[in-house]
Amino acid sequence: MVAWLTAGGGQLAEFGRVDQKRETVALVLAGGGARGAYEAGALSVLLPALEDAGLRPRIIVGTSVGAINGVYAASRAHEPASRVTSDGEAIWRELRWEQVARPLASPGAVERLLLYLGEVAGVPGAEIPALLDPAPLAETLRRRVSFERLHANVVNGHLDAAAVVGTSALTSRSVVFHDGGQPAAHDPIRGIDYVAAALGDAHARASAAIPEIFPAVHVELPGRAAGWYFDGGTRLNTPIKPALALGAERVVIVALNSIAPAPPRLAGEDRPDALEGAAQLIQAVLVDPLVHDVRTLAMVNELVVAAADPSGELAGKRRVPYVLVAPRERDAIGKVAMRVFRERFSDPHSALRSPNVALLGRIVAGGRDPGHGELLSYLFFEGEFAGALIELGREDARRWLDEEHDDGLWQVGQPAAAGAEVE
Repeated sequence: MVAWLTAGGGQLAEFGRVDQKRETVALVLAGGGARGAYEAGALSVLLPALEDAGLRPRIIVGTSVGAINGVYAASRAHEPASRVTSDGEAIWRELRWEQVARPLASPGAVERLLLYLGEVAGVPGAEIPALLDPAPLAETLRRRVSFERLHANVVNGHLDAAAVVGTSALTSRSVVFHDGGQPAAHDPIRGIDYVAAALGDAHARASAAIPEIFPAVHVELPGRAAGWYFDGGTRLNTPIKPALALGAERVVIVALNSIAPAPPRLAGEDRPDALEGAAQLIQAVLVDPLVHDVRTLAMVNELVVAAADPSGELAGKRRVPYVLVAPRERDAIGKVAMRVFRERFSDPHSALRSPNVALLGRIVAGGRDPGHGELLSYLFFEGEFAGALIELGREDARRWLDEEHDDGLWQVGQPAAAGAEVE
């Protein structure tokens, strides 16, 4: 495995240890709720390998759960990668619903239900902020992440920048809060604003405030960007562009949705239910933009290579080699969620042991099929599910390292999954 790390690994072994040291590598972490355990597994393989090659990422950008994983990694950028990823896996394996949100069945839940009914009925002052109360997440985040250490890692040169992406509730534009990094201008075409900030737990929680599920989060600092924010994944779930704007010259992307093409059939005869319709909306918001961004990145790379410009640039565009680790199958994580729910949370005993997950799984019919498992997977905050996703992430990361790419570890053109066409 990873022959590119050794002297016998061909062009990248020499290129990786000499030329690539002069290029800034960014880590881009996508959003996806409880699916973030997959990122922990993938990073346990990728980060030590990159560190061994002298390529440890100096820019970390994340959205939603990717923001939470990202600030954790950034706060420990001064430590060996193997220790950081081992501890990160342990955090995910020990995670329980109660560390993220209040119980589904509780006085607070009844109050939210009454507020919802009042809002539907037009009762003055009856407003529901969200379906779930994520108050425990704030304490979990403060306990696991030292934002003071994160800022010190930027100041002391362990990192060039760390950033999280939120969505402004006022403008619906993406706001990239970044600690360090080169100044980045407002991007009116993509609707992205850049705000220099000493990152804190509010920025990370705002990035993970899934609309309707979790309430918007108020960010106090810096003053010019103070206000309410939702999950950054509503507009920019895989923040490749911000990583490049902050100075990245190579990107390592860990995505939580597959970019594999759809089946060749145009349609099926099985009538979808409302929950499967929700899954289609998630596909449109999270997956389609990722496929577009990866295709665009690869297309620009191919144009730059074809131009044979010694500067490595073409009309202001530059070649950006990338690593992309993502589930291979479109419903890979849905299958894992379905299997774990059936095996561990479908009997009465498990309902007593983990009532929130058991109730949620029944609400979304998470054990019925992979499609319903996909919906469950976003809020499946339990160690058994996290452990299975960690192993899947490891497997996919190892596969990337073992496969042949355009430039050793790095892909330049279209990845195989994104390059396939639907008939």
